[in-house]
This record gives sequence, C-alpha cells and structure tokens, in this order.
Amino acid sequence: MLIVLLPEQPLVTGAAEPALYWWRFERDGSTLDSGRDGLSALRQRFASERIRALVPASTVNLFRVRLPAQRAAAARVALPYALEDLVSQELDELHVVMGPRRAEGHVSAAVVSHTPMQSWLNGFREAGWRLEALLPQAALHVDESPEQALLIMPSPWPQQTDQVLVLSAIEEPVLLDRSLAGIWVSRRLAAMEASAQKLTLSGLTADELGLTLPETVELQQQPMRDQLTPALQQALRNSPPFNLLCGPYAVSMGAPPWRKLRPVLIAAGVLLALGLGWLGGERMILSQERDSLRAEIDRLFDRGMPNSRRDDPVMQFRQIIQGGAQINPDSGIGPLMHAFFVVLKKHQNAQVTQVRGNLDNVEVELKVVSFSELEAIRAELSALPGISENLEGADSENEGVSARIKVQRSGS
Repeated sequence: MLIVLLPEQPLVTGAAEPALYWWRFERDGSTLDSGRDGLSALRQRFASERIRALVPASTVNLFRVRLPAQRAAAARVALPYALEDLVSQELDELHVVMGPRRAEGHVSAAVVSHTPMQSWLNGFREAGWRLEALLPQAALHVDESPEQALLIMPSPWPQQTDQVLVLSAIEEPVLLDRSLAGIWVSRRLAAMEASAQKLTLSGLTADELGLTLPETVELQQQPMRDQLTPALQQALRNSPPFNLLCGPYAVSMGAPPWRKLRPVLIAAGVLLALGLGWLGGERMILSQERDSLRAEIDRLFDRGMPNSRRDDPVMQFRQIIQGGAQINPDSGIGPLMHAFFVVLKKHQNAQVTQVRGNLDNVEVELKVVSFSELEAIRAELSALPGISENLEGADSENEGVSARIKVQRSGS
C-alpha cells in the first residue's frame, strides 16, 4: 500500500508534476520505505501497489456540528444546511462528507471545494493510478485528542514544519500556521468555562506560540511523542474515516471497469468449468481406451514373439512387416508373419483382410486379382527356406479371388 501526501497547490494538467512525500507499507502495516517523487515516477516504480492520498489541511475544513438524533441517510441530507453558516462558499460549490458521530449528538464533517477535488482526481488518472481513498490529513489525528481542553504540538508532517497540530476534546483536529496558533488558541480558551481552561503543550512553549495566558488557564508540558506513525496507521485502515471519494466522486473512482462485467465473467467462468469438466471426462475415457489398447498390443506381441524383448511393440511390429528387424527364427509367429508380408510386398494389388495365428502357424485371409496371382504368392512362400504353406480355401468373387493361406515352419 502506498500513502502519498498531496501538495497544498492543486495538480495542474500539463504542468510539471510536483514531488510528493510517500510511504509504502507491508500488509501487516510495517513500513517498507518512503521518499519523495512525482505520481508518474511512483507509477513506474510501484505499478502493482494500491494507493491512497492525504489531502492537506489547508484545503479541507473539518467541523463538528450538532444534529438531532436521526438515521444516517437523513443526517447526510441535513448536514449541509447545518454547515451553511460556517462556510464562506455556496453549498453547490462544496463537497460535504459526513464523518463519524461524536459524543452528545454531534456529527463530524469534512468540507472541500469541488475544484481541488477534480484536479486531484485528474492528476492521478493522468498518471495511470486508480485512487482507492482520499483522506483529510488532519482527521487522521482524532484518536490522539485529549479527554479535556487542548493539546498543541509541532506538525509531524514533513512538508509542514511551520505548522502546529491542535487537538481538542470538543472539536476536530486542525493544522495551523504557527503565526496564527496564538490567536486561535486564545479565542478557544476564552470561550471555555474557567474550570475547563486547560492547555497541554508538547514539544513547544507558550512563548514560541506568542501566547500570553491568563492565570485561570492550567498549563501542562509533556514530552514530544511520535504522531506521524499513528496517523499513517489510520490511513491504512480498511474503512478509514472521512474518505472523500463518495457521492459524486464515488462513481468516477469507484469500482474498476471489469466489475461491470462481473455477471458476464461469472457466467463465462461457469461455462469454462463445465467445459473443463467435460474435457476431463473425455480425457479419462480416452486414457482408459488407450491403456486398454496398449495392454492388447503388449499381449499380442508377447504371444507372437515370446522370446523377443518388448520395447516399442508397435514399432517392432512395423519393422517386422517392413523387413527391418532381426528376428529369431524360432520365436513364435513373428518370423512367419515376416515371411508372408515380405512376399506380399511384391503384389501391391493383394489385400489382407484378416490374420490369425498361434506359436506354430499363421493363417492369413486375403483378396487377390486372380487365381494366377494367388498361385504366384504360394510359389514364392514355398521357395522361402524353413517355410511351408497350405491353401485352406479359395473362392472366386466379382472383384477377384478370396483365399485363406496357412503359413508354418517346415516340418510342423
């Protein structure tokens, strides 16, 4: 996950990209690295990372207003009108986001102009990023707010060292220029009852802020604590508060384009699964048939050539038929088949229709063109050494002569 801190100036289309402070985190929230780069450079380095952006406090205002207890939908409708007297722009120029509910019937709210919103989104879109969340920077400190009065400390953010972070028990967090902090704090303290006028300074002194405090204010000093790490952890939450990508901006940066095709993709996935299942079944049947054929070929090989080593039965049978194999003359019907097919190769019109045999002889049924060709085949078989033949039957047909010849070893 990448977290980037946006600049206080808007992102201008076509202008040089500003360098942004960024932090990269593991899934468990531990920091991997950090730096300062433009959005395009970050895209080249971390294209596979998710990305969220923090909006500087100078461009988004946080409020806490009282709303009558009502449902969230009704509160969202009423919220802009509750803020109308607190903002200087027309409501239709502003993007209003309702945040978490606070104590005593109060609701938190974030208000930002549409103009910077559009510039930020355009900047990320041009750099090729799909922005996951857009978060008000100051809102990330709300969990560090004191239970009473005010807590002031230097800003923990790298580009805002001239600012202070003000946390209050009754208001949303705010980041202020140091030059304005004295006036802001004095007014807040003056509005409090005397018993509630408490101020805690962390890493600062009243003189550094230009504060002259009345005797009724209870002032405390405390050591400076790390406020940046807890804030960044807030930005990593699954549902961070005040995500500005809602309402009119939820559509433009909402679901990725493929999500619209989700029903089609699901249907295609089901069809693919069914197709793969069918293919798997077909493959299983074919595999079984293949194994059965292999077993039958092996059985025939062992029966025909019992004293021969079986390596590749199909190739060995082919070599026997073509006369390219060395055969033991006493090894079953293999030599008999070889002798017969050596003779038959000279008679291209002859066709073998069936072959039967055992260890002692082989019986071949064949078709030839004429009786004269049949007698020629028999004569060539008889001329082979160690081979004898016998005509078991012959019939004249329209397309030639059908015959059955038994071939065996001489003396069998």
